[in-house]
Amino acid sequence: ERQSRLESKLSEREREVLILIAQGLSNRDIAEKLVLSEGTIKNHVSNILNKLQAENRTHAVDIARRYGLA
Repeated sequence: ERQSRLESKLSEREREVLILIAQGLSNRDIAEKLVLSEGTIKNHVSNILNKLQAENRTHAVDIARRYGLA
């Protein structure tokens, strides 16, 4: 249930980006893997941080792990 609440806050692409962040990938690496621009990834990361009320990428990953998402 907790996981579904977190998942409902994020789009499918945002969840995908968050999982890749949790795997230690940089924005550039994520952009290459998803065949998107680095700017698009930065926008996704910004949205993730806002939606999760996370201070930074590490905090976002911590939140995702607590909810069993990453």
